[in-house]
Amino acid sequence: MNKDSFAAFSSETLRRVQELPDAVGLIFLGSAADTARADDWSDHDLWLIVDENAERYRTDLSWLAQADQIALAVRETEHGLKVVYTHGHVVELAVATMADVATFAATQYAVALDRGGVADLMARIQVTPAPLSGDAQRDLSLMISLLLIGVGRERRGERVAAGSHVREYAVRHLLRALILMAGLEGDRHLDPLDLVRRVEQVLPHEAAQIAQAQAQPVEECARQLLGVAEAAALRLRPAAWSAPAAEAVGLRLGWER
Repeated sequence: MNKDSFAAFSSETLRRVQELPDAVGLIFLGSAADTARADDWSDHDLWLIVDENAERYRTDLSWLAQADQIALAVRETEHGLKVVYTHGHVVELAVATMADVATFAATQYAVALDRGGVADLMARIQVTPAPLSGDAQRDLSLMISLLLIGVGRERRGERVAAGSHVREYAVRHLLRALILMAGLEGDRHLDPLDLVRRVEQVLPHEAAQIAQAQAQPVEECARQLLGVAEAAALRLRPAAWSAPAAEAVGLRLGWER
């Protein structure tokens, strides 16, 4: 969905919501709020606030734009659903009362409809995520241990678990360590709710290396990730790198280092 279509979807949804007798407010979140960063792959994240009949609007989605093109609508939480359209667009939504929303938390949002008290409520529940914090040495050490565990499970035949340990769990610790060592904790491109989002805009070189590693078989991925971590740590913060641990992993797995 291009930017024009994305904006038109928002406008059409707002128009339909304005016609609902129970509607109190409509909130856009994420790239639907910050439209400057919307692109062809952006989802619509939104909250419909109603004074009553919330469940009705969770099961009858005719208030959404292009409702006749919905291919899939699946309940995800008490208040929320994921919706997939026939043309591939995705909407993540919640339908809630003002009392429900008072228990939510929001970061970036835009109030599209306010029939009383919505803007004030959103201001009260808005949170400013704290910059990333932690101990780079700890994250690097955890990454090293996860690589060893993951490759061990690969060799045992537990390939799904191995992939999760190496490509996901270890990578998250590696990214956290890289961000901390590079002093990028407060970078505006980072998503404080999901560390792997938009990391290419913060650490382009290392992100490319990590992505290349993730495309390899599990053991080769682990070996490359260890190399990425070692090179970055020795360049940015040598004291954070545990050479004995890395050597122990290489020795246990029979890797030439």
